[in-house]
Amino acid sequence: MAIREARRNIEAPLYEIPMETYRFDFPLKVSPFDFIVHEVASYPDGDNYFLYKLIKRNLNTNDPYIVNYLKRLGVKEFGYAGLKDRYALTVQHVSLDRFIGEKLIHRGEIGKYFALLFVKRIPFKLRTGFLKGNRFFIRHHNRLFTTFGYSLNYYDSQRLGKNVARGRRLLKEEPSKKWERIFWINSYQSFIWNLTAFEVVKRKIEEFNRRVGIPIIRPCKVVDGKVYHIFPCSKDRRALETLLVELSKIRIPLVGYKVKLEPPVGEIVTELLKRGGVSIEDFKRWRLKGDYRPLAVEVKDIKRYPLSLRFFLPKGAFATVYIKLLWVNESFA
Repeated sequence: MAIREARRNIEAPLYEIPMETYRFDFPLKVSPFDFIVHEVASYPDGDNYFLYKLIKRNLNTNDPYIVNYLKRLGVKEFGYAGLKDRYALTVQHVSLDRFIGEKLIHRGEIGKYFALLFVKRIPFKLRTGFLKGNRFFIRHHNRLFTTFGYSLNYYDSQRLGKNVARGRRLLKEEPSKKWERIFWINSYQSFIWNLTAFEVVKRKIEEFNRRVGIPIIRPCKVVDGKVYHIFPCSKDRRALETLLVELSKIRIPLVGYKVKLEPPVGEIVTELLKRGGVSIEDFKRWRLKGDYRPLAVEVKDIKRYPLSLRFFLPKGAFATVYIKLLWVNESFA
């Protein structure tokens, strides 16, 4: 009888233990110097465009503050390989269709600053996706974070927020090529990806606990403003690392008309779209093919300095998500 009862306990859905909720209170971006980003990329020599290093603070990469200033200098084509955080000090490459000098420094409104340093000439205009990744320097405020070699690949508030509802509404309207509208719809795609990933993570935690026979890992909900994420939490670092490696082998579809929604993940996506009143045909009208995104990514070049934590993430991965993973596992009781 005791053996039968123990087996029944092991086979119970362990992740249905009430999920603990944590409110993210780490001072991540009090100052731009708390969050420093260096783009990692390489570009061939050429003749058609001018490659510049853009250093900015408290500005988006495509901020009108930058774009309009360049237009006044005669720049018609402004290209970049990735959007960088606004509330940060960031260094990245951009391409211009004309030479504006070896160095340009512009200070205007309080706290806003950007500089452009000429690097060389290249054959093409930079486009999203050309870069390899980003190196981050995050002020740790003397927190003794235990680092992990992998991070969940969730989208964060930089991509989500109020844009999600707007993107869902736009999907039902007539297609448009305006950048802002595509960005809003991309936010809705990212939101559906996150919700799908949360469910997969919870199921994988349950499977892992079944294998070891005890609930060694639990799901934790981290709330940051209006955005939340589900993270695996455990005091057993080895178990957590093992699970994260397993998650890195899973690809979650970023919904679009060309992705295959195969079970069981496809069933989750389909149900989420149904709840939102959206269909695959809506994405087809907007010619959004979709993609596949790994559930977890490897974190490289990790080093702790007296004031900051350095690490490298591949393109598309959010450093804020990695910090939340470290923070919640430090807070996990």
